[in-house]
Amino acid sequence: MRRLSVIIMFGIILVLFFNLKAQNAAQAPFSAKDPVLITSAGQSADILMVKILAKKTGLNFTINKTAAPENLAGIKSVIVVCGGSTKGLGAAKIDKKQEYERVEKLIKAAKKKNIPVIAVHVGGKSRRGALSDYFNKLVAENASHIIVVKNGNQDKFFSNIAKEKKITIDISEKIIGIQDILKSIYQSTKSPE
Repeated sequence: MRRLSVIIMFGIILVLFFNLKAQNAAQAPFSAKDPVLITSAGQSADILMVKILAKKTGLNFTINKTAAPENLAGIKSVIVVCGGSTKGLGAAKIDKKQEYERVEKLIKAAKKKNIPVIAVHVGGKSRRGALSDYFNKLVAENASHIIVVKNGNQDKFFSNIAKEKKITIDISEKIIGIQDILKSIYQSTKSPE
């Protein structure tokens, strides 16, 4: 009887240990490395804001609004700026289906190469709605991490996806706060240019 009690107690200790270890792993902050490929999902002008933030953070990055899997050579992480723009799609001479397929292929290729994909939504309410959410959903559901400005998540669209898919998420009060989030993710020690 005593031996059975010891075995049960040992089993309980093991379960507690592995649960604690799993919780600590889940709470570990998300991190990634550069060089970074920054691309768009929806061809909105928001990519220009993320370019400025990446530059101020000191990231080693390249911008390609219409990046394809072949652009992943030498890349260690991908930032996908999501939010649709009919004007942007028109300027890129692609329709929303073609854009969706391009982004989907890029994300699949990145995952196959174990390159983390970071969904970034900086457009707030103006980058929500049918066209934008068509791209927002694709990117957020397949991201390694999500960064969103608070007023783009008032209906908890991004946080619900993060919870359901077990994806880490950072919600920033303002766009400028994303600079600190990127510094934290990339632990950049470079000085801005």
